[in-house]
Amino acid sequence: MNKTQTSNQAKQPTQSQLVSHKYGSGEKAKVPRNIDSTRLSLMTVGGIMGSGLFLAVGQAIRLAGPAISVSFLIGVSIMALEMAALAEMAAADRERGSFLAFAHHALGPGAAFVGGWIFWFSSILNISAEATAGAIFTRLWFPHVPVFVFSVGYALIVVGINFLSVRGFSTVEAWMSGTKIAATALFILVAVAVLAHILPTSHYVGIRGWYALPGFFPHGFKGILAAMVLVLFSMSGTGVLGLAAPNAKHVEATIAKTIRNTIIAIYVLYVGASLALTSLLIWHVVPTHQSPFTVALQVLPGKWMANVFNITILLAVLSAMNAGLFATDRVLATLGRIQAAPKAVAKESSGLPRMANLITGILFVLISGLAYFLPKTAYLYLVTATGFQALFIWGLIIVTQIFYRKILLRRGKDLAFRLKGYPYTSILALILILGVIATAPLAPHELIALEISIGASLAFFMAYLPIRYKRIRQEHEK
Repeated sequence: MNKTQTSNQAKQPTQSQLVSHKYGSGEKAKVPRNIDSTRLSLMTVGGIMGSGLFLAVGQAIRLAGPAISVSFLIGVSIMALEMAALAEMAAADRERGSFLAFAHHALGPGAAFVGGWIFWFSSILNISAEATAGAIFTRLWFPHVPVFVFSVGYALIVVGINFLSVRGFSTVEAWMSGTKIAATALFILVAVAVLAHILPTSHYVGIRGWYALPGFFPHGFKGILAAMVLVLFSMSGTGVLGLAAPNAKHVEATIAKTIRNTIIAIYVLYVGASLALTSLLIWHVVPTHQSPFTVALQVLPGKWMANVFNITILLAVLSAMNAGLFATDRVLATLGRIQAAPKAVAKESSGLPRMANLITGILFVLISGLAYFLPKTAYLYLVTATGFQALFIWGLIIVTQIFYRKILLRRGKDLAFRLKGYPYTSILALILILGVIATAPLAPHELIALEISIGASLAFFMAYLPIRYKRIRQEHEK
């Protein structure tokens, strides 16, 4: 959709993303066009960065070593194609603005039903992963408190907040996006200062960590591929571009520049951060059960910088959880409005989808409690499962774009922004996505996550069959 995607709001569509004559109130909204490339780039980059970078990158480095930079290069290439495909549809069809609506018109109601439920389920997995990440960050100060205590506690707090207020999300998310970007850039600069002997430190690995322990490709190409699901999870929060594309001014130039800026920023920040980590810590001991960033910063005197950074990423994760649940509630409510879920979940009180929040919140709290049973591996299973679900959604977006472009052209729509090289680039994106899914056997923990993702997708498909049969019967009766 998608490893925090905001980190992780962007992994869930917001209510405004789901507006169309079939997916909303029935009214066609007038969309203001006032977002420039700078603001859109900041929103997109901030939406992508989350616990996938600040925590899951540790496991990715363990799998690929310093060659994680090659995994990131493959990842940003796939991300760029998916972003361009989504932006093409959103910019051309400004009144709808949701990939679910696009899938409905291009592939039929079945695709929208299954895609919507997969999106909702993956969104819950994602915010549960963020809750677990927040708990892991908190244990820097409370190492003896079990992970599940904090993860469930954070989940309950965020569910409660979503019953009380719907205001202030955009301001908080914009502020936290800038904070995450600035904190990551500062971390890279600190590592450079350590390597240049500007900052004193008791010990560090140095640049030999990139080539001599035992080398840049410690596990060969297999390691690069094994890390791909975690890499794409960390980049999966691209949906904010689809949300904001209808509001872009000078659409073609703005979106093209935003995609270019995002690719450069994500690659520089992610590769810079991973190289910084492997210059401060030996790659095969980079921690996976706490943020490798805070552990790396503890080599500095006083350790105050590690605490400041930990507070920053904890606040970013909590903010992403809040916005993520806000959006996920509205996905379920929208499914109720389009008769893809019981109508009761679509009911609102004082502007709040309370029933949708209750159902989503209960499942969110229960999955966040997974750390009780798997205290050391809960986060890893959640992020890999979310990663596979995000890949399924990316695949659906690409397939939708292949068919929807033809529909848009037949309707005489002006494609203000186009994915270049169509249909070959679209097909290439699908091949790459399927290739990443096929890497699951290379990492032991990923097979279980893939099985969960496939099982959930099949369950949603089976759930649609009686609805499809009922619709066909009603059409025959008419």
